[in-house]
Amino acid sequence: MNIHYFKQARILHKWLGVACFIFVLILSASGILLMHADYLELDKKMIEGKFLPNKYFQVVGAHRSVQSLAVISENEASIIFAGTDHGLFRSNDSGQSWLELKEGLFSQDIRVLAINPQDSQMIYAGTPKGIFKSEDQGDSWSEWFDEASGLTHVLINDLLINPNDTDTIYAATQGGLFVSHEEGEFWESVGNGIPSNQNVRTIRFSATYPDNIIIGTENGTFRSADGGKLWEKKWNNLPPDISSLITLNTDPEFIFVGTNKGFYKSFNGGLNWIKDSHKKLREIYTLAVDSKEHSSIYLSAKKGLFFSHNGGDTWQEITPDKNNVQNLEDVALMPINTILPIGGKTQPSLLFAGSKTGLYISKNNGTHWNFIDLGESGNTVSKENFKMDLSKLVTEIHTGRFLGSYFFWLVDLSSFGMIALAISGLMVVFYRGKMKTSKITKKAKHDAEIDIDHNIEIAESADDLSVDSQNVHEMLEHICRHLEKCKTIYNITQEKEEIEKIGYHILSLDKKLNQMMEHVDGFARITQDMDAKEDGTKK
Repeated sequence: MNIHYFKQARILHKWLGVACFIFVLILSASGILLMHADYLELDKKMIEGKFLPNKYFQVVGAHRSVQSLAVISENEASIIFAGTDHGLFRSNDSGQSWLELKEGLFSQDIRVLAINPQDSQMIYAGTPKGIFKSEDQGDSWSEWFDEASGLTHVLINDLLINPNDTDTIYAATQGGLFVSHEEGEFWESVGNGIPSNQNVRTIRFSATYPDNIIIGTENGTFRSADGGKLWEKKWNNLPPDISSLITLNTDPEFIFVGTNKGFYKSFNGGLNWIKDSHKKLREIYTLAVDSKEHSSIYLSAKKGLFFSHNGGDTWQEITPDKNNVQNLEDVALMPINTILPIGGKTQPSLLFAGSKTGLYISKNNGTHWNFIDLGESGNTVSKENFKMDLSKLVTEIHTGRFLGSYFFWLVDLSSFGMIALAISGLMVVFYRGKMKTSKITKKAKHDAEIDIDHNIEIAESADDLSVDSQNVHEMLEHICRHLEKCKTIYNITQEKEEIEKIGYHILSLDKKLNQMMEHVDGFARITQDMDAKEDGTKK
């Protein structure tokens, strides 16, 4: 790594550390507050709506899958309920505007809706978590029936209220049929002919014989002629996987059954069955009958939405598509989950069709449609009237709901930051170690070069000294020869003695020079050995 990348790694290391610190600080501080929420009485401290984000006052999100529809037609404008996979909506003006109902219900997955036929204020909502009950037309949901009430299977497929005894309610679940005779307070399993743990998909009263109840399951149809006390399996010649059924108030009774294998109809109370020959009527999702014209039925299949005005003799396709939907932009067309045809004396007939992407509304029986995206509904409450206790706000922050998608970005950034911190930290440590090793190597090399130069200088000095010593030795020998000549020439005793003393000193000096030369030669040999060893080490 060069110095340029080293600086970038240090900068990245620093800022990722700051981001991780902020993330850990938020989680730690909110966690500590929640641990001591009771002691601090956070639930008694209220935060006004003006300090909260707009998302707490608006329902904005992805398209809602409309799974159930219900209507109250007492007033001039019908009150429509639409249950979706993420909440319940209500329209007080026949579908022109919608309001989400969340108090006590929150954003449940609403599979089915049932309205008390004698008291329209009382509404039941079936979900995968049990049954919710409202006594004020959906404004609030005060009761929730689950396992504790005897409803041992809480995933609700269908609900049916007895019109003559509205205290009696039937719940079709994945684990069988249940009944309550106390407006849902207590439930008991219905057997006596129905095999245990049946996945009951639909339940209907006979339009011709009000005491008869018919249920459709994955293993066929069952019928009770005494208000649900005894049951027997019926119509074994039908395919077993029943998705929906309806009956018409005729004599003999007309019965229509939708299955995964096609659409079947009987015009004599189930004695004989005819499979509809229409090629597109395969894999039936749901059936509905017109509230005014009982011979008019609607059918949703995998291939589209169809209408028959003559009891299923002929069919007209009225599927919403890009050619007949006015305000459809980039919404993908999906099969219809639920159908609600309504009409009255004071308003035109309306047809509602719920799909996975939203709600379709037609005022001319499917010739033209309007599309309603319930995920873009308006305000549910004003900021002035909305308050949130501090405990809830801290919980929203701690769980990330307060920051929304930004929280998940922060989690991702912090998770990535932890990894990057470790990697960049290792890079910094590695680079510093490499630099330290490089400095030590350079210093050792420099010191070695200095030692070599010093040894060379010593060796050169020793060579020079050896040469000078040799010259001095030669000069001393020359002087000694001349002194010998002087001894033969001069016979004077005193002078002779002086000459002898000079000769003695010269000989002593010569010996010392010889000794010094021996030491110099020894030092030179040591220096040469050191140089040889160092050269061998380098090689």
